[in-house]
Amino acid sequence: MWFKNLRVYQFTQPFQLPPDFESMLNEHLFKPCGRSEPASIGWTSPVRDSDLPLLRQGEQILLCLRKEEKVLPASAVASELDGRKEAYEQEHARPMPRKEQQALKEDIVHNLLPRALSRFSVTWAILDMAKQRLLVDTSSATRAEEFTAQLRSCLGSLPVRPWGADQPASHILTEWVRQGAAQSPFALGEDAELRSHREEGMVIRLKRHDLGVPEVRQHLEHDKHVTELGLHWDDHLQFLLNDEFAVKRLKFGDRLLEQRDSESAASAAEQLDNDFALMHAEFSALLDALEVAFEFAKTS
Repeated sequence: MWFKNLRVYQFTQPFQLPPDFESMLNEHLFKPCGRSEPASIGWTSPVRDSDLPLLRQGEQILLCLRKEEKVLPASAVASELDGRKEAYEQEHARPMPRKEQQALKEDIVHNLLPRALSRFSVTWAILDMAKQRLLVDTSSATRAEEFTAQLRSCLGSLPVRPWGADQPASHILTEWVRQGAAQSPFALGEDAELRSHREEGMVIRLKRHDLGVPEVRQHLEHDKHVTELGLHWDDHLQFLLNDEFAVKRLKFGDRLLEQRDSESAASAAEQLDNDFALMHAEFSALLDALEVAFEFAKTS
């Protein structure tokens, strides 16, 4: 359950969950795909062998969204469609009209779906009502929006916007690399991605590289900007911050892992409860520290 990425949303106005929030989630629980359904999505319990659709700790709520997708190879559909088109052309002595091709393709997909394999995925998230934030464990903007859309369908409204500073993230990241140091308490890591303003598609990716050397600054002087930057937060976390203010490739420090190991749990549910508390506290402090660093960058 430990998050690997963070797509963060900030509420745009004071927001409180309705008293019957749990019942709202229960109305949108995950159900397996029907024979002819291409996909299914819904809430599942964060706690194994539990019927509760959420895990609550004070003003923090842990949610889990489950999705099933039927995997239907495009090559299988194309092969069947080509065979049907060839038969049509032999019978009618003319190509099949485009409109009929589309209808036939939809019919083929409908007939193949019951035999298709399923792919399952889960997306975790934390609703932090104290800080008015939503933290989604994904690096994909599409998947994060899918999560917010499902939550919005339960609540009726979800007034959120992507979290971050007023100025572009790439400007902040580029200045930190140009200066050879990130804003305290953060330190530059050894990974970065640089893109050109002028030449579309030109990307330089640095791995395990000293970002303070002159050659990196030369890239910036030649009209490139930083779109992804590795950062260290003392002994707490290592991560990548990208130009959408998304946090990726989270790596927890030894201090937190040792604290986790020192807390014995009598059950899987109790372990999840402990992990949730530790992880949320770390993320809340991280986002607060980043906001301060962004404000400093704005005024410097």
